[in-house]
Amino acid sequence: MLEVKNLRKEYAGLTAVKGISFTLKPGDIFGFIGSNGAGKTTTIRMISTLLEPTAGTAILNGADIRKDPMEVRRMLGYMPDFFGLYDDVKVWEYLDFFAAIYQVPVKQRTEVIDNVLELTDLTVKKGAFVQSLSRGMQQRLCLARCLVHDPALLLLDEPASGLDPRARAELKELIAELGRMGKIVIVSSHILPELADFCNTVGIIEKGELLAFGPVHQIVSEMQPP
Repeated sequence: MLEVKNLRKEYAGLTAVKGISFTLKPGDIFGFIGSNGAGKTTTIRMISTLLEPTAGTAILNGADIRKDPMEVRRMLGYMPDFFGLYDDVKVWEYLDFFAAIYQVPVKQRTEVIDNVLELTDLTVKKGAFVQSLSRGMQQRLCLARCLVHDPALLLLDEPASGLDPRARAELKELIAELGRMGKIVIVSSHILPELADFCNTVGIIEKGELLAFGPVHQIVSEMQPP
């Protein structure tokens, strides 16, 4: 379970996130909606332990992001809105590198890599160079990288940006499958309809405040004109 408790971030003269709280359980796919600058990325970076909160905290399966950030990092996968891929590296080598970082035992790595490639539909590209992949395939490879250590929580910051309609549809189905596997998934976007068809929970943030949080059908109906 993920519990976000009064999470707040202040910069000099600016409050980027204003004490937001919500709880997610295994299998939840949470659509985090807001315009650019609303506070989505700041919130995600705090939950991922990359940015220290000014106040409040978040607890993932009993581990506190402020008191035990290394334990939290072992349980999450973070896919930023801009991700780096290395040229002249093959797909399996890229995943093997991150499996080593996450201390996946050597004897298990081949099986782990094959499993995440199958899940992300990249098996046929195992021996291809990373730079030869399409944008959509690179996006799925970055997601595969986040899965090599079997995290409980996935943080996906604008994962569909720059993708064509087919690649977006493929990514949505992959994220839905991760939810069915029992993972908690947070997906940020500035477009509600983009997430409404595969998220079960939605939150709307504006100017650092969580304006709405609840089941997707409830939030969508509340936003319909009377």
